[in-house]
Amino acid sequence: MLEKNAAGDNVASYCTKCKLGLDHVVVAMTGDVIAKVKCKTCGSTHKFRDPADVKKPRVAKKKEDSGRTAETLWETCLSEARGKERVYDMYGKYRVGDVVLHNTFGKGVVRKLYSNKCDMIFKDRERLMASTN
Repeated sequence: MLEKNAAGDNVASYCTKCKLGLDHVVVAMTGDVIAKVKCKTCGSTHKFRDPADVKKPRVAKKKEDSGRTAETLWETCLSEARGKERVYDMYGKYRVGDVVLHNTFGKGVVRKLYSNKCDMIFKDRERLMASTN
């Protein structure tokens, strides 16, 4: 049996501010349908959203090489690197496999080239760096 709701009744709704399914008070009705509710926790007024219909939050995709830590990947890339070591310059031209010495991040290896950028792997993580390619 369907439950009849009226303004002032308590109802469970998904709060858009709290990001949880919480108790709300019905504020406005459109016919027999709940239009607006007010959260009893934070006091915000918003459209009624059934907590069962709310989508799950998106999970970030895993990056490539996620099975290896950045340090082991860095060591592997460093051992396979070709070319001489040179100091990083954002206006410099690089090729895949070049060893670069950065004054903040330390020694790194160029992994991918883009238009005016390149991916470099350092001991702690991979970074997108400026370059002239």
